Amino acid sequence: MRSASATLAASVSADNFANFFADDNCNEGGSIGFELSNPGCFAQSGRHSVYIPNNGIPWTAYYCLVISNESDECNCQSEGYEFQADGFCHVLSGDAKSYRFISGGCDENNC
Repeated sequence: MRSASATLAASVSADNFANFFADDNCNEGGSIGFELSNPGCFAQSGRHSVYIPNNGIPWTAYYCLVISNESDECNCQSEGYEFQADGFCHVLSGDAKSYRFISGGCDENNC
């Protein structure tokens, strides 16, 4: 017989990959998945929304989506969007040329 916690753990599906979209509703022109724990830079110009997954990490875990409008190399932060990964669609301006995810809060903008 399975314990209640084992059953709950089996039914919870965690996802750690965000997807960027061409529209404002996270429906059209989806990108490949970008792992929230990978701080690398990725060029995704012209994106208008990002789906942030529910990664199953406790609600105290924060991330920052570092947004750069200047170049496709994440050389500065034009905007920082701080969030908890609990499954939602976030609208983007469409002006950014590159993004990266970092754990914890956002720093000051420096572009």
